[in-house]
Amino acid sequence: MYSALAGFCDVGETLEETVRREVAEEVGLEVTSLWYSASQHWPFPHSCLMIACHALVLPQQNEISINKQELEAARWFSHEEVVKALGREPRPSNEKDDSLSFWLPPKQAIAHQLIQEWVKKHASPLPHT
Repeated sequence: MYSALAGFCDVGETLEETVRREVAEEVGLEVTSLWYSASQHWPFPHSCLMIACHALVLPQQNEISINKQELEAARWFSHEEVVKALGREPRPSNEKDDSLSFWLPPKQAIAHQLIQEWVKKHASPLPHT
């Protein structure tokens, strides 16, 4: 499963500082701007509040450097790949052409909401007829 990056706020750290630090620590990218999306209660480990944000990095900054202590894997996906994954059942599947098949968090997860928002924002406009 691929999801959104996540982390915890350090004491005295702002939301913006947290997002920038976590993205840099986990995938080695520098966030240039971010905006709030939503929040969700998370009961583990001690009744936390998850805050979801979208973030941008510089266009030329596209090489991911995975911190293997934080993540198993990370990669960029095209709009088409994400749309296809949103249509899959929430479990791994194998495709006949040996291409990467991945699944996304369930609909009740805040990460799913972030991914859906990204898909809607980057959808191609329909041609006028």
